[in-house]
Amino acid sequence: MSVEPEDDQHPSQEDEIPRQGLLANMPKRSLSRVILLLAALGGIVYLRQRTSSIAGCMADAFRIAPAAETSRTSPTIRARVVVPAAVPESPR
Repeated sequence: MSVEPEDDQHPSQEDEIPRQGLLANMPKRSLSRVILLLAALGGIVYLRQRTSSIAGCMADAFRIAPAAETSRTSPTIRARVVVPAAVPESPR
């Protein structure tokens, strides 16, 4: 017979509380449940209609500002090249 030591870190199956869904925790056949579900439906419809504006605000919020060097345009350099009229010959 083998005896397995119990770990304090891992609770046994008997200690776990079974998870229940959201609708299972709400009271059944009550006015508060109907009101809560209608409010949730209204919130979903509202957010669905405002999706484009919400996405635009999020894009603006997370936009990275351009670096200072790349945002400025480089100044125009103006130069005048003068060619001498008579070019002296080089000594050979």
